[in-house]
Amino acid sequence: MRTVGFGGLWIVAALLCSAPAIDAQRISFRTQADWETWKIPTGAAEVSRLGIVRPVEVRKNINALSDAGLFGGGLRGAGSNAVAAALTFDGDVATGWAPSPQRGDEGGWLEIDLGRLVTAERVTLEFSAQAPPFEFFRVLLSSGEPGFTNALVPIAGSVVFGFSQSFGFNDQHEITLDFSRGSVRVIRVEVGEVGKVQEGSFLAEIVVQSIGDNIALGLLARGGSIDIKSDLKDVLQGGQSMVDGDIATIWSLQTHHAANVGKDLFHSLIFDLGAHYWIDQIRIVGEPMNTVIRRRNRYGNFFWYQILGSDGSLAPDGTLRWTEIAFQPRLPENTIGIRNFDHEFPVQKIRYLKHFFPSTEGGQSRDAEDTSGEFNEFGVVSEYQIYGQGFPAEITLTSPIIDLGSLMSVSNLEWSRDLDPGAQVVLRSRTGNQLIEETRYYDRKGKEQTQRKWEKTPSPLRGPIVILTEAGDDWSSWSRSYSTPGESFRSPSPRRYVQIEARLISDSPEAAASLSQLSLNVVNPIALTAPGEIYPREARPGVLEEFRYFIRPQFDLNSRGFDRVRLTATVPVTFTGIQVGNESVDVEVESDENEFVILLPSVIREEQMISFDFSSIVFQSHTRFDVTLENSALGPEAGQRVEPGNASDEVDSETIVVSLPVGGGVFANLVIEPAVVTPNGDDIGDELEIEIDVLRLVVPRPFEVRVFDLGGRLVRDLRQDTGIARHYSFRWDGRDQTGALTPPGLYLLRLELAGDARTETVTRVVGVAY
Repeated sequence: MRTVGFGGLWIVAALLCSAPAIDAQRISFRTQADWETWKIPTGAAEVSRLGIVRPVEVRKNINALSDAGLFGGGLRGAGSNAVAAALTFDGDVATGWAPSPQRGDEGGWLEIDLGRLVTAERVTLEFSAQAPPFEFFRVLLSSGEPGFTNALVPIAGSVVFGFSQSFGFNDQHEITLDFSRGSVRVIRVEVGEVGKVQEGSFLAEIVVQSIGDNIALGLLARGGSIDIKSDLKDVLQGGQSMVDGDIATIWSLQTHHAANVGKDLFHSLIFDLGAHYWIDQIRIVGEPMNTVIRRRNRYGNFFWYQILGSDGSLAPDGTLRWTEIAFQPRLPENTIGIRNFDHEFPVQKIRYLKHFFPSTEGGQSRDAEDTSGEFNEFGVVSEYQIYGQGFPAEITLTSPIIDLGSLMSVSNLEWSRDLDPGAQVVLRSRTGNQLIEETRYYDRKGKEQTQRKWEKTPSPLRGPIVILTEAGDDWSSWSRSYSTPGESFRSPSPRRYVQIEARLISDSPEAAASLSQLSLNVVNPIALTAPGEIYPREARPGVLEEFRYFIRPQFDLNSRGFDRVRLTATVPVTFTGIQVGNESVDVEVESDENEFVILLPSVIREEQMISFDFSSIVFQSHTRFDVTLENSALGPEAGQRVEPGNASDEVDSETIVVSLPVGGGVFANLVIEPAVVTPNGDDIGDELEIEIDVLRLVVPRPFEVRVFDLGGRLVRDLRQDTGIARHYSFRWDGRDQTGALTPPGLYLLRLELAGDARTETVTRVVGVAY
């Protein structure tokens, strides 16, 4: 990324980097500076000075004043001893503030800003235990509500204190205000009769006990979003006002849609939290503090609403799967009688929230219980506060695009991690050779604008031009997951550019995963390119077939070459022969059930056709046959994957995947021998042998094999489990569920499997005789 700055405003984002630390062809991320080039959800994870990436715990029952500085808060001012005033929230009861006697009562005050709106459970003042406490003082609290001019314009920087409690002849060293579930942002303490404050007396600590960390704050900065769906044609915006910590900024609907008589209108506020959290509480603050008190009854909240949560899993139609977590029923006081709504529920793993509500009832935008007129605005939300507990359930970290400098192969990924029980680190990769540059234009306030508008803006008022570098069209999709350090690289290679994604996952609020080092081991490629294709690309299901695999590698001066060819599949494979160029070659072969390795007599470094033959039985459409070229001097971890492409002009395939004919069922090649079982102990026909191929299933499905009598009564369960595409064998010894021999006669053998599209059943008649 390149940034051009104007007017002193700069936007910094790292989307492309050269190798951050290269040590003998190893690219490593291990320092704090290295990790800070990654895209890390702000507030959900943090990087320590030691270079450890760890999740940030969501806390319950916190002192919201202790971290006011993180939100831009702190001391607003003091009538005297301003330096000491900041000691009232430093966490140390041995230090504190007292007004200066020289300033008299005029100097006996201080104000503290929490930096954001906080829902308080209680506010406590602690005085030094080494001297008598202040006798006369008053505590005032403000939610951040502004004052207004006579022209009804908010006064910048002003606050209205809506709560006040006075104390006289106080002798208590700890004072707790009755302020449960109150909204507070600014605290003011006024000391009366300053001259009576005894020497050594001071206010040691102010504690604002709050519900906990509000996850909604910083939602946009960590990569989340607020999407507003509506029956209205207007594009609804301004959702950021619900999560900015400022009660004076609200989100609401303009009620010009009131003319839609007879048609109820519905809307959804959809929050992407930017990470998966364990959520158990939501508070909606609906105070319309953006206007004067006498106009606030013109701002309505809700008739009713429903809140749904999603962990990001998808329904069959591809949309998010939602579950109701809270519901506010229809109550007359919902619109203006109740301004703040609280919901507590069992802790749940949530990434998305949907707040669904209507803005009309019976086609009208006015509450039937209120006859004072139409609302000016409806659906008022000052702050949408979201609370949870423990470490985030899932955090996604994304590396910058790593420039390897030239076409290089990544042999494997290594990383260091620290896991609590129930936590894991999972990685993915992608690669490519092309980059796309996108130019964006901004004004001085950081708002994006069109190039034309930017060019028409006077130079002193222009913001920066930002050139973003993004993955090009030739990039691979994200690979299958890596879960164990040292696994071979799974993305296409060699390539010029690499990107890594890491997920920190936990299955409980108490579990946390951290990542302290990640390395890519880079080597010169075995071949410049290695296209491969298989023929035939369609097979008969469940039948032993002969296949030929074609490879045509290309090399340059830096290519290492190969002397091993590894074929890996999900089905059994048997090697039958190999040709290098036009000649058959005698080779050694190391075989396993679903894999074999061809050991070539010498290293191949020149372009030529290589083809080898093998046999296999395919049960599932789109069965992959992966080939890796290896150099014995480098080890198998430095192998290079063959990619689908045009390797031979003799065949039309360009794929390494074998498919089954379109259509057909999930059962094939059913064999039952003998047709009649004779369980008399003579070892001849004592058991019924059942062989069948299950086809096409990508994911496990319920698979049952049962024996019934002719009346439909269950005699024996031979299988009641899930099945996938492969060959199965079963045996029946003529006995029922209790182990007793069944009477002679005819029985029904039924195989039933719930496939991707429908349930398929095969029934055969079998006999029992003695």
